[in-house]
Amino acid sequence: MGQARDRVNYTYRSIREIPEELRPREKLLKLGAELLSDEELLAVILGSGTKGNDVLNLSKELLKMGWEELEKKDVSELLNVKGLGLVKALQIKALIELSKRINKRRKGVSIRNPREAVDFLKDKMNERKETLVALYLDLSNRLLDYEIVALGNANTVIAKPKDILFKAVKLSANGIIIAHNHPRGEAKPSNEDITFTERLIKACKILGFELLDHIILSEEEYFSFREEGII
Repeated sequence: MGQARDRVNYTYRSIREIPEELRPREKLLKLGAELLSDEELLAVILGSGTKGNDVLNLSKELLKMGWEELEKKDVSELLNVKGLGLVKALQIKALIELSKRINKRRKGVSIRNPREAVDFLKDKMNERKETLVALYLDLSNRLLDYEIVALGNANTVIAKPKDILFKAVKLSANGIIIAHNHPRGEAKPSNEDITFTERLIKACKILGFELLDHIILSEEEYFSFREEGII
């Protein structure tokens, strides 16, 4: 048996000690909301902390309670949490209710063909940068969730199959549709698009998923690998 060691905790840095470009608001502006942690997103929403408890630490303390517990509490109960005033308590309740409504609507979405996928995806793409989005479906082709997997530049976006399949495993999805846009070009696949699709098909088969389609969108048209018989 080795000698007992004193417990070592990782150092917590207050928000003032974090480089400015890595603070929640600046990080969201630079990298996009999808790359922020739950604590960072909540910190952006709350805006500020209290004396002796900065907003990032307040967010961490709240999330230790868990979203389910926060959802159960009414405003008066949230006011008992140290550091929460009425405005912040109302912000949390509004955030949770909005999230519930979004998830409820998403669960009602069925995607049965490329046209329905395109209709859903239209407002999910960045107009100036290639965006790779994955849709995760159950056995009845109901949408479980979607994710912006990668954001590139005007001409290219790079991702790996594992970037797409990680969430599919988490959701126990059955089918996957991937889509990306060509902001400045035609809705036609490049050799790289075809190669990536072939790799993803193989990875899906190994893990028991079905790649239902790969859709490429341009400003006025779309290309479906399924409709064209490539998948």
